[in-house]
Amino acid sequence: MGEIKDDTADQAADLRRVVMVNEDIKKVIRISSEVNLVALNAMLVAKRSGEKSRGFAVVSSELRVFSRKLEVAMTGLGALIFGLVRDAAAMQKQSRERRHWLNTVAHGGPGADLVAPMLARKEETMGSTGQEIRSDWHKLQIQLGRVLQMCETGGALSRSAKIEAVYGGDMSATLKQVANQIEETVNEIFSTLKLLRTQLAE
Repeated sequence: MGEIKDDTADQAADLRRVVMVNEDIKKVIRISSEVNLVALNAMLVAKRSGEKSRGFAVVSSELRVFSRKLEVAMTGLGALIFGLVRDAAAMQKQSRERRHWLNTVAHGGPGADLVAPMLARKEETMGSTGQEIRSDWHKLQIQLGRVLQMCETGGALSRSAKIEAVYGGDMSATLKQVANQIEETVNEIFSTLKLLRTQLAE
């Protein structure tokens, strides 16, 4: 996908793939908001259960920080995807114009001699757009790797929440339930991001 081709069908497929990646990014942003809400709920439950749940409250607070950082990182990925969609659409338009001008030159239609310099400029513009696309695609892959590392931290925090829930006394069962919900949400983010990395590698 890092190479945008001059073939219309390939370009359309590339554009569809970028749009699908964008949908996955929006999904992760929604899920990261859920982590924030679940972590807030966990903090409230820990506060009700008192001193025994202090460790759980600390982990919940860290999970809220994680969810905010994740949301910022995913918004950054969304901005990169927006740039890719814009550039891929521009490449499609430039390719159509180039093909039209090539046909004009090939058939020797009126003004064919005037089209040659315009065609050269169009090819130069397409080359520049292609470089931008490759650069943004590379940035996207690097940023996704960073976000996946961040999610490993989130996974460690969710496991810590499960451990801390054991010490919750009377509220232990409730804390375990909240900890499981946090773990499920973080795992959903992680699996979506891994799928996204696979799509980017295609």
